[in-house]
Amino acid sequence: MGYLKLNNLTKKYGDFTAVSNINIDLEKGEMVALLGGSGCGKTTILRMIAGFIEPNEGTVEIDGNVMNKIPAYKRNVGIFFQNYALFPHMTVFDNVAFSLKLKKLPKDEIKKKVEDILELVKLVGLGERYPRELSGGQQQRVALARALVMEPNVLLLDEPLSNLDAQLRIEMQVEIKRIQRHLGLTTIIVTHDQEEAVSLADRIIIMNAGHIYQMGTPKYVFNHPASPFVADFMGFSNFVEGTVDSVDSERISVKTSTGITVSSTDGESHRVEKGEKAIFTVRPENVIVLDKEEPGCLKGKVMNVTYKGNMTRIDVEGIFDEVFHVSSYDYDGPSAGEEIYLSIPESKVIIYKK
Repeated sequence: MGYLKLNNLTKKYGDFTAVSNINIDLEKGEMVALLGGSGCGKTTILRMIAGFIEPNEGTVEIDGNVMNKIPAYKRNVGIFFQNYALFPHMTVFDNVAFSLKLKKLPKDEIKKKVEDILELVKLVGLGERYPRELSGGQQQRVALARALVMEPNVLLLDEPLSNLDAQLRIEMQVEIKRIQRHLGLTTIIVTHDQEEAVSLADRIIIMNAGHIYQMGTPKYVFNHPASPFVADFMGFSNFVEGTVDSVDSERISVKTSTGITVSSTDGESHRVEKGEKAIFTVRPENVIVLDKEEPGCLKGKVMNVTYKGNMTRIDVEGIFDEVFHVSSYDYDGPSAGEEIYLSIPESKVIIYKK
């Protein structure tokens, strides 16, 4: 049995259903990421777990106890807000100690708990500073310390890295994972950033319009998206329509409108029948750029070559009706206007029924 369970959770606002029939089961110490665009229901789920809003249907269980009628302040759930929500007139120490003082703990106990948690988040010596005197990363650590100092049963992180610059985001991903592992906290993180979710979570849950579209380990969802929506969200930017040309136990083939046949041996391609309309997708980085024309290769013309730091994006026309995208980590091939030769590994192609 899971430590945190959401059972058939539904939340409606009038005729609008924000979250519909959500079932999630977290083991103790597990970190799960809710991943999806704005308005998909991620934050609504966090608010129901925290007790800020009540579900219309379903239950929230923590360690076997139904939480539905228990007020937020009695749930022992730590919450990290997107905007940090620090008290500007309080020092770092007082911000972190605020909830402990409300519980009227002895001063010596408060002092020890705050000092211990500031050490854990690497803020030793900064207890007397005010939020305005801290960097963005330090303010974030204060907010995290405040969420952790109550020793919560469950930790909820709502877009915790969205206000940080790129380098600091990477550093804080490492820190959040370190602290979560160290404390063994059952954690849900809400994010719209798939790279962040994949880096942090033991499992990811893809959401859209209040529904769960796929749940699994980051590696599995990344490589085997269950639908075109999930594939698009996880970075599969090539979607080519065609007609199923053949189906057997090892391979599915799709013939496109330009007469090119692309096959999949992925094993996760979805059940299709010969003659049905279908869509194939492949990640740009899985397309191979060939040095020269080879039998069976795809021949097109380079539209654009865009250097993106550690990767180069090549946009190719003339193969399919759609512009085809290729990404290469070490590109030294044709320039815009020149011919290019490509190969698509069958094991990297996924086919969906249209």
